[in-house]
Amino acid sequence: MEHKNLTLDYDQNLINNILDNIDMRYIIIFLYIIRNDLFKDLTDTSLIESYERVLVLDDIYKNNVVNFWDEEFIEVYIDLGLIKNIRSVREFQQKDDDFILKLGEETITIEKDTISVPDDTLFLIINKKFKFLTRRNFNLALTRLKGVRCEKSSIIHSLIFEIGEHDYTLSDDFYYILDQYGNVYQAIKIEITIEGFYQRFNEIHEKVNRFIKIFEPILNTKPIMKKITKAIEADKDIIQYLKDEKVELSDKFNFDKIDKHESTYQQWITELLELLKIRYQMEQFDKKLIDLKSYYSGKNKKFSYLEFIEKVSFNEDGIVDHIQNSLIDHRKELVRINEQISKLTEKELKLLNLDYERLIIMSGDD
Repeated sequence: MEHKNLTLDYDQNLINNILDNIDMRYIIIFLYIIRNDLFKDLTDTSLIESYERVLVLDDIYKNNVVNFWDEEFIEVYIDLGLIKNIRSVREFQQKDDDFILKLGEETITIEKDTISVPDDTLFLIINKKFKFLTRRNFNLALTRLKGVRCEKSSIIHSLIFEIGEHDYTLSDDFYYILDQYGNVYQAIKIEITIEGFYQRFNEIHEKVNRFIKIFEPILNTKPIMKKITKAIEADKDIIQYLKDEKVELSDKFNFDKIDKHESTYQQWITELLELLKIRYQMEQFDKKLIDLKSYYSGKNKKFSYLEFIEKVSFNEDGIVDHIQNSLIDHRKELVRINEQISKLTEKELKLLNLDYERLIIMSGDD
């Protein structure tokens, strides 16, 4: 029998490759969620009718939505960011009944049993969850998904379909394949949580590096960072270790003529060493986060994304419990590190460095 439709038997490797690409994965996953979790695969006609009754209104008030839509629909709709002036269900609940909701100039429509999602709307849904997704990569992914060459035959698989000029819908083949694996929405929520946490971690990590750069830019270069790690792990004096390793440091690290009892020197060296040690802690922390991400992505990923969906859906091997408990522990650790960093500001550290440089000049004149 000639192979025409997308199937797991023939196309599992192709499907895994598509889902490994984050830009294509998010397009596929969120088109699925819109169809499955928001519109229940168009099996509930009353839900569709109530949705369309609200869309035709000139002004949409909170009261209209509450009267026509059920709580689950409202929750998913808000979570997807489809109400532009509402960020959460809690915020929605706090609004008065006459509060006007903004759905945007374009929104999801349903015609002839087909869900049409404008490309701008889809991008905003994804970008709300994953800030690193660029419009350029999103557009390239859309183009590719419209026609992917089969690995087993000469046919082209359309994984999404373009409706009109700018609207898209997920292919039935891909929809029903994903549907076999369980709770896709839960899987992407876990990924969103991990990626959001990792983004916050990176923000703090970058802040630490900015602070260290104020003291000495060379300390942020990879070769020197490796030497700093070795010094910390060997419990050695970091600066002396770098000197022993013939690292060319600036004159600020020539301590011979400086009075070590000077408060400016003591504060300068204490702050610097503390920052270097915090960065080391964050590098170890980074390995733990990468291990969490490896459940679904990265060079050493443990499962294909389809397997990840399946395992999360049924909490196989306690995967959901492990991820949740790990994130709780990691959050405590990140809060502790952030509390240390929050005591410092770039302005204060720059002033400290100016004071220290002034001390060096004065010490040289003696």
